[in-house]
Amino acid sequence: MRAVASLLVAASLLVAVGCAAGQGASGSPPPAPTPLPTETATPTRTAPSEGAPTPGPVVTPAASAGGWRYAYVSDQPGSRLTGVTAAGPREAWAAGSEGDRLLLLHHDGTAWHKADPPPGAAAVPEGADVRIAASGPDDVWLLLPELGADDQVQALTAVRWDGSAWHRVPGRIDSPYVAGFAVLGPADAWAVYGSDRREAAHWDGRSWTKVPLPAYASALAGSGSTGLWAVGFRSSGPGVTESEMDQPAAMRWDGRSWRLVSTPTYAFARPKPPEGSATLDGVLVLGEDDVWAIGVHTFNHGEVEDEPADPPPILLHWDGRSWSRQNAPGDSHYCCPRLAAGPSGGVLVVTGSPRLRDTWRVAAPGGAAVPLPRLPVIPGLKRSQFFKVEGAARSGRTWAAGTLSADGGFWSRAAIAELS
Repeated sequence: MRAVASLLVAASLLVAVGCAAGQGASGSPPPAPTPLPTETATPTRTAPSEGAPTPGPVVTPAASAGGWRYAYVSDQPGSRLTGVTAAGPREAWAAGSEGDRLLLLHHDGTAWHKADPPPGAAAVPEGADVRIAASGPDDVWLLLPELGADDQVQALTAVRWDGSAWHRVPGRIDSPYVAGFAVLGPADAWAVYGSDRREAAHWDGRSWTKVPLPAYASALAGSGSTGLWAVGFRSSGPGVTESEMDQPAAMRWDGRSWRLVSTPTYAFARPKPPEGSATLDGVLVLGEDDVWAIGVHTFNHGEVEDEPADPPPILLHWDGRSWSRQNAPGDSHYCCPRLAAGPSGGVLVVTGSPRLRDTWRVAAPGGAAVPLPRLPVIPGLKRSQFFKVEGAARSGRTWAAGTLSADGGFWSRAAIAELS
C-alpha cells in the first residue's frame, strides 16, 4: 500500500499554491505580451484519425451561467500547464511547457497573454514539471528543471520576477521533483519533497537549506499573514495499525520548526481490506482560522474478491483550534481531488474529470456541497473532453490550469478554465 500512497502523493502537484498571494500594488507588466484567443468563433482544427495533431486555434463556446468557462486553450498540440498562481487582486501567472519550451502566461486583469521566458531558460525535458508561486506582483518564482550529465533532471533552479525583470536565485534544490512550492516573500520560499523524504527546502534570502518535517508532505500553502501549512501522511502514531498503514498528517510552521497538528483518523469497517491508507494531498489556506485540506482513504485493490466501495474524498477544516471532518463530495472514479478558493468565497472541490463536471462549492464549514455547471463541449472533438487539473488560484476569479485532452488522449492542449 505504501506504493499506492506514494502514487497518490506523487500525483498531487502544488495544489492551491498562491491562493492566498499578497495583495500589493501591481508591478510593471511582463515583456512582450501577446493577446491570446478566448471564446473565439474560429473553427476548431481537430486531430485527424491518423498522423500527428495539427496546431491551430480552438473554438471556446459560451459557458452556462455560474459555471466554468474556457479562459485559454493553447493552439499547440502536446502543450500543458503544470501550475498557476495569483500575484495580486487581479493578476495571475501560469507555467508549463510547449514541446521542450517553457510556456509562461500572465493575466493582467483583463486577459491571458504569453510572456517572454526568463533569459537563458533551458529546455523543459519531456514529462518534467515547472513550478510557479508568488507572494505579490513583484515576487513571482519559477522552479525550473535542471539536467545532469546523464540528460536526466537532477535538480531544480529558481528564477524570480521582481516586477520588471527575471533574476536567477543562487543555489538549487537537490531533487528532480517537489510535491509543493510556496513563496511568502523575496527571502522566504519553501518546497516539500513528497512521499520519499521527510524534508522541506527553505530559501532564507541567502541559500537553500534542508528543514526536517515530522511527517511526509505532499502539498503546502500559506502566506506571511495566514501562516504556512504542509499536509501529507504519517506512518506511526494514533490510528496506524497493520491494516491502516498511513494516517493523514497536517504540519504547521511556527517560525522555528514544523509541528505536527492532530487530525482525525480513518479506518475501514470489518472485514478490513488490505493495506488501508488515508492521506492528504492538498491544502488551501484562507486565513489563520480558515484552512482546508483534502485527500483520499483507499486500500490495495485487487487482492480480495469482496472489496468495499471507495469512500468519498477526505475533507478537513481548521478553525484555529482543531481539524474537523467535513461533508466531502466526489466521484471516486476520478483521481486527485483538489481545492481552490471560490471567486465569491467558500471553497471549491475540483477533480480531473470530463469538462470539470465533478466540481462542487462548499460555502462554509459544515455546509452542503453544491455541484457547479461543467465546461461546455468544444465542437469537433470526439470522445470525452477530459480536463486534468494541475493547479488552482484565485485572483478576482478562480483559475484551474492543466491539460485538456480528447479523442482518446490523442488531442491535448494546455488550458485554463475560469469561474467568476
